[in-house]
Amino acid sequence: MNTKQFLAIEHRLLPRFPNFTVKGALMFIQPLDNTLRGFYWEPSTFSKKEFFVNAFFLPLYIPTKHLHCTFGHRVGLRRRWSIDRFDLESTLGSEMQKEVPFLMSLRTPTDVANALKPLAIPNQNGYVNPNCSEALAYALVLSGDIKAAATVLDRLLKSANPLIAWENEIASRARLVQEKLEQPENVLEQLAAWETETVHNLGIEASTQSPKTSS
Repeated sequence: MNTKQFLAIEHRLLPRFPNFTVKGALMFIQPLDNTLRGFYWEPSTFSKKEFFVNAFFLPLYIPTKHLHCTFGHRVGLRRRWSIDRFDLESTLGSEMQKEVPFLMSLRTPTDVANALKPLAIPNQNGYVNPNCSEALAYALVLSGDIKAAATVLDRLLKSANPLIAWENEIASRARLVQEKLEQPENVLEQLAAWETETVHNLGIEASTQSPKTSS
């Protein structure tokens, strides 16, 4: 499967998904409202006819160079789809529609924070993916819960491993945000700048608004 084939299926499915738009291997909701929400199509490395569809959301105020599905999962019981399947579009479309209510529910920073909280709970070994903690902290900032954001940032900075490059990068951003918490307007300005950067990096066009705290 390639992008041209993905586009053909996406455009045939699009009438079933109001408020969605297509760009390459992405079907996503407009307007963005600070968070990319939708479906990402990816080919299988084992078969030219098989592929995966991921339902995901991605807070845009986290600097991101490449799209990832850390906050998502693959669609369907078997998860792998084949272009040869006789009922592909009807079955895949139905499975994708099951994900839409959740994706559409992520309308505010508070909604996003609530969706991220379960992902930031330590596992049985006490580990939390720093990406999840960072996303939660910034969503809490935008929701206006500065105290909770400070707690998450403190926990993140204590657990991040400075010897691991990507964790150290997250910690550096978290430290910057932590330093700005006493003046929330400065934090919002920083998150807005990161959002603009991410939208540019991902090549998505939408009516992006500056982050605002919810009332």
